Amino acid sequence: MPALTVTWQSYDSITPEHEGYNLSSFGGFEEADTSWPDYLALYPAEWHLHLEAIRHSIIAKQIWAGGDWHQDSPHGVPVLSDGHFIICTWRGWGELLAAVWNSELGQQFTYLDFYIGGRRLPERPAAWA
Repeated sequence: MPALTVTWQSYDSITPEHEGYNLSSFGGFEEADTSWPDYLALYPAEWHLHLEAIRHSIIAKQIWAGGDWHQDSPHGVPVLSDGHFIICTWRGWGELLAAVWNSELGQQFTYLDFYIGGRRLPERPAAWA
């Protein structure tokens, strides 16, 4: 399989006619531990390369934003080069971001930390300033 690339589009650009699958539909989030390996384990192995591409894009772009940003931003939805994507509830987005940043930064974030932006988000890493 060729390397998957990720572009970031608006939540509203993903319509029922959009080709590709919403990868959020294939996970089992309610019992999710917030480490990346545990998050990834909730998905069938066939989606792991897709999720890894999204994780790498989140890290490269230093995405540090709540579920409201994910749904309202013109660039809040990761869409893979094969057409698959993730559109999430605020909680689902929070789980994704917590899993990515817990493993990347060695933290103990929960979905609530990335559920909504504004004053609720944890402080961005100082190295990003």
